[in-house]
Amino acid sequence: MRVLLITVDGMRPDGLEQAETPFLDRLRSEGAFTGSARSVMPSITLPCHMSMLRGVDVTRHGVTTNTYQPPARPVPSLLDVAKEKGRRTGFFYNWEELRDLHATGKLDVSFLYWDCEHAEGDHLVADMTISFLERLDLEVVMVYLGYPDIAGHHDGWMSQPYLDSLTNADGCIARIYGAFERLGLADDTVTLVTSDHGGHGRSHGTDCDEDLLIPWLLHGPGIRAGHALETPVRIYDTCTTLAHILGLPPSPEWDGQVVTEALMA
Repeated sequence: MRVLLITVDGMRPDGLEQAETPFLDRLRSEGAFTGSARSVMPSITLPCHMSMLRGVDVTRHGVTTNTYQPPARPVPSLLDVAKEKGRRTGFFYNWEELRDLHATGKLDVSFLYWDCEHAEGDHLVADMTISFLERLDLEVVMVYLGYPDIAGHHDGWMSQPYLDSLTNADGCIARIYGAFERLGLADDTVTLVTSDHGGHGRSHGTDCDEDLLIPWLLHGPGIRAGHALETPVRIYDTCTTLAHILGLPPSPEWDGQVVTEALMA
């Protein structure tokens, strides 16, 4: 089994309801979804992604700003555990501060294109993801698309430019998934599309629902189709759930739970 984790920075669940996102609509109709998953405080990019990938709350990993500080008691990330068990891993992103989501030496390929300021930056990340999928047999792929967060800060969350940025992300995700289909990998791949946080006005970081609620969409073989999740989902359940799908042993350090409701019996 393979997994594809796609995180769209600043994507609010109600943004998905208002934006034109035909591909994500398709995945949602074919998979398990909740628009009520919860992120962590502070609801800013690096702490939230640390929780997503390392399976613990901020109080455990200790990263409270967008500047990485090594924790006194390290917590392995999903990418670390996957690589240590012999899985081929790749990470494609356009915001450099995410470089510490894994330990050194845990990626077969890492591609950073430092441009999340423009819609084209997300497309270039998609281009490079597809290019490496065609050359390497990657089993754990993480993709980060940063432009929607920039659009939120510049024009405001739920503004038309922000909604357009989600449409742009939808197109990027469609192209990446299309490459999995074209390469004959889709039937062996579980895809999880989520976000790190939402936003309100032109900012985020608070404990209001507009900042903390995130979409969580699981799709692929063994996943319940067209299912609205009732189980409370936390951002750090992402790590544990994907490890379970991959057949990897969970780290004893992780606090996240497997979202079993999303899985077929």
